[in-house]
Amino acid sequence: SFSLVAINHFRTAPYSFMNYTRTMPKSHGVFCLEADWFGLVRPMSMRPALDLMESSDARIPYVLRDVVTRAEIEFYLRRSFQARYRRFDLLWFAIHSRPGELLPGDMRVPLERISLDDLEEMLAGRCRGRILHFSGCRFLKIPTARLTKFMKRTKALCVSGFSREVPWLESTIFETYWLTLLHYESRSRAGAKRAIKLMRREQGPLCKKFGFIMRVQE
Repeated sequence: SFSLVAINHFRTAPYSFMNYTRTMPKSHGVFCLEADWFGLVRPMSMRPALDLMESSDARIPYVLRDVVTRAEIEFYLRRSFQARYRRFDLLWFAIHSRPGELLPGDMRVPLERISLDDLEEMLAGRCRGRILHFSGCRFLKIPTARLTKFMKRTKALCVSGFSREVPWLESTIFETYWLTLLHYESRSRAGAKRAIKLMRREQGPLCKKFGFIMRVQE
């Protein structure tokens, strides 16, 4: 679980947000595509986490769209690349998954699933300077060479996500911290590497527990 020790560490770490001296960027925002998590009886959402980041000192703007079909994901991905949404350069896929496959809707319908190959085709050459983050369990439990190919084809600056099963609440708090670290950095290889270094230093045990993958374009 996400312990009180870890939460207190957020407050006291040498590079905590309260002590972060890097100039706050004004251009970075989050474009989040979220699918249904646990059905209608348990309506859970990333919106509170996004609201927290927007209302905090970081003031991270966001776009949030609910998606339950492959067509909706394709539609909003195309919208995300329009000039008016250029500042929302962190794409957050808050969608159930298994290794190398997104499961946005009815998992019994094969045509609604989105494989890594499918996603690579949708994003090919369009993610230069962008960060892609995946919330689903085990999505990045894939060979390193396959992730390298995906990043090379999409031109993504940085890709992150989980290679293990993760608890929803604890991983969402963890992700909020990670996305805020990224917000304070430039959209460059050096900036992404700084964020990764800080994340590993400040949240190393949870990175290991969750099998958290953070890769920068080579």
